Amino acid sequence: MRNNNPVLLKFELMSAADDSNYYVHSRVEIASILRTIMQKNTLLSVYFDEGNSFIVTAILDIDDSSGTIILDRGPDPRTNARLPQATRLVCVTSVDKVKIQFICSGAELAEHDGREGFEMPMPDKLLRLQRREYFRLTTPVINSLKCILKAKSGGEIREMELNIADISCGGIATISSTSLPVFEPATRFSCDMALTDTETLSAIVELRNTFEITLANGRKQRRCGYQFIDLSEKGRALVQRYIMQQQRSQRSRAGSLA
Repeated sequence: MRNNNPVLLKFELMSAADDSNYYVHSRVEIASILRTIMQKNTLLSVYFDEGNSFIVTAILDIDDSSGTIILDRGPDPRTNARLPQATRLVCVTSVDKVKIQFICSGAELAEHDGREGFEMPMPDKLLRLQRREYFRLTTPVINSLKCILKAKSGGEIREMELNIADISCGGIATISSTSLPVFEPATRFSCDMALTDTETLSAIVELRNTFEITLANGRKQRRCGYQFIDLSEKGRALVQRYIMQQQRSQRSRAGSLA
């Protein structure tokens, strides 16, 4: 069965402590990932015209010998007609909750098994947001969990209050405006977050990666991933308790709607 929930956003790795955790350069591995997308009938969003246009499509075939990919046509004939004129295609999808993005130099009209489609070269590299070692909880949008980060910058203490997008015993991810200052990977911050009305977690976190995300409405956001450094057993217990409480609340809300 085809996954009918395409990922209508773009993301770009701005910086990372180790970008090899995110970029795939091996031709064999790239082909394997693309073949998984095809076999799972997962939809892709293909952006062009500086992100102002896109089609929702699927991979019909992968030819390793020629290094090409065949895509299905999108639902709108007018958008399909403009796509071959584009010189840069940004393809975004998600497989098993792992976001994947790659860029191709262009596409040509092609036919596959009697169907019209697009042929484009296999990408030289592929950006993959891998799953983490720890289970991560997506935090509520309403009454969102916030943290206060402090770090020394230029001899001054910089303080930021950020919304937490997800949390685990390994770290947190934050979502913020792109207007905030950008810090180098491996920068360490003191971090305070009120997990309950009476319990506040104080810890040291290290910036591991920074992504710029473009939403379907064109709005840009910055997503940063932070790793806890030497989190105490008490701190770990606080995080685990918060995650379990949120999971119970989610199950309770789901049950009341059933």
